[in-house]
Amino acid sequence: MNAQAQAQERAARADARLHTAHELMRDLDLIQRWSAYGEVTVVGSVGIELVVAPDIDLEIRSEEPRVADGFAVMSVLAELPQVRRITYLDARDRHEQGQYWKLEYETPDDMWTVDMWVFGPEALGGGPLTAALQQLLTPASRDTILAIKEEAATRGERAYGYWLYQAVLDGGATSYDEYRDWLGDRNVYERTGWLTDPSSTSPRTK
Repeated sequence: MNAQAQAQERAARADARLHTAHELMRDLDLIQRWSAYGEVTVVGSVGIELVVAPDIDLEIRSEEPRVADGFAVMSVLAELPQVRRITYLDARDRHEQGQYWKLEYETPDDMWTVDMWVFGPEALGGGPLTAALQQLLTPASRDTILAIKEEAATRGERAYGYWLYQAVLDGGATSYDEYRDWLGDRNVYERTGWLTDPSSTSPRTK
């Protein structure tokens, strides 16, 4: 199979996963449920439309985040038979500066996870970075990212979100090994101002 055909197959797989993700969000009515408590943004691979792992990321920006609001949303979702597990982490005093909810939803083909972060108005979130990437990614860079993500999955490993995008766009990585070399010992859980912060070292902000 030539490179063009491989790229077309990767894009088709990603589009199918993206379609499933949007169906799941509609079935759970996630945007509407969370909109009662803040502004909802789809971020991560679904927001950028580069879905390989069965994972959805939402951010909820609230003027006054309350733990009770998250429990109100989750208490309804917990009644659904496809919802297998819901977990909560209070990370307001950590570098994430937010409240984290994780929902596991079983489909006939996969166990999907929905990661939901609730932030106050001052916390750094991924919405602006998602918007910037939507503008910057080209068909070629999108295919490179999908290829690296799929290669990681075949190894039983993971290529971490925005660090992968930075490795491809700024570091020129074209394979999973090159991405790992670029990543080095970076803290993959650190929130980043890449592309969105005036102090960003990316050549794309200059």
